[in-house]
Amino acid sequence: MPIVAIKKNLLTLLDDYKDYNSSPIRALPVPTAVEFCKQVSRGYPCVYRAYDKSIDKAGKRQIWTDPSMLEYAAFTWTKQDLLRLVDGEVEVALTPNGRADDLHHVDGKDKAVFLSPATVNMTVSDLLDKLASHSEPPQGGTNAGSGPVYYLQSQNSNLTTTPLGPILRHIPKNFPFAQPVLGDPEATNLWIGDERSVTSTHRDPYENLYLVLKGSKTFTLYPPVDEITLPTQSVLTGSYTFDASTATFSTVLNEDQPRIPWVAADPLLPRDRLIEQYPLYEYASPRTVTVHEGEVLYLPSGWYHHVQQECGTWDEDGSPAPCIAVNHWFDMEYEGEKYVMRQLIGRLVKEMKDGVDDGAG
Repeated sequence: MPIVAIKKNLLTLLDDYKDYNSSPIRALPVPTAVEFCKQVSRGYPCVYRAYDKSIDKAGKRQIWTDPSMLEYAAFTWTKQDLLRLVDGEVEVALTPNGRADDLHHVDGKDKAVFLSPATVNMTVSDLLDKLASHSEPPQGGTNAGSGPVYYLQSQNSNLTTTPLGPILRHIPKNFPFAQPVLGDPEATNLWIGDERSVTSTHRDPYENLYLVLKGSKTFTLYPPVDEITLPTQSVLTGSYTFDASTATFSTVLNEDQPRIPWVAADPLLPRDRLIEQYPLYEYASPRTVTVHEGEVLYLPSGWYHHVQQECGTWDEDGSPAPCIAVNHWFDMEYEGEKYVMRQLIGRLVKEMKDGVDDGAG
């Protein structure tokens, strides 16, 4: 098929998708299993309200949950509650700018490089102290001059494989509405950070239920059909290293390792600037949703997402608390047409972009 015809059909697919999926991402009550099953079959994100906090007439804090939900201790965590749960050190990511697993310009390289964070082992108490010591928000999305940015973001099911394990008894190990539909989680992760940490645009092969316990998370979402609009580059990989004695970062590049594909578009940049740099971004249809404390985002597998966060407060005294969240990853469904259709779109997008790069279109 000619490159021009491939592009035309992919853009028609985008128009068709928008015609049938133009509704905003809705905030809904906790669903029944049947309602959630319908949402999963649609493959469209939504937000569920897991719990609400209020103050009764006697001044006591109340937690209100759907009857299908239990009252989990994490819903009323104090800082001391969290600290009492975890003994030992956990792995924490360090970056100079809050952008772990992202594209960065490195001296001596013409193209951006994908850099993983440096890591350090520390107690949760030390992590909370580091995050509490940060007071000034970043300027222009960077953290120049204010020291390392710490983020508990290990994605190795850290609530089942690290000293964070005791936290499991304080959170939903699964959700009543999800168990009959998705089964048991493949991984469960705890995330602790502040507003300096930003997650770059990517997608995962998992159904994701993301519960915010403190603060908020703002997701910029792109449906799988937007693959044609998102500039994906084949990039060299590397990682940060951190010298604690001098408080300086350096980079180590994996020159002998295969390159990886990564999305180059940053939705925090002005849209007209993105379109000027990546013309096909004109057809992108990002959806933005903020997930607040007590809310669960259902993020279907294959959806591209970019994440920012804001800090919250501790219940006991209203003092600043980092953004804290827990997510469950469930294996995606490979049977049926959804997965193979995404694979077909990927092949067509690659053929179109390779043809354009070769001057064929």
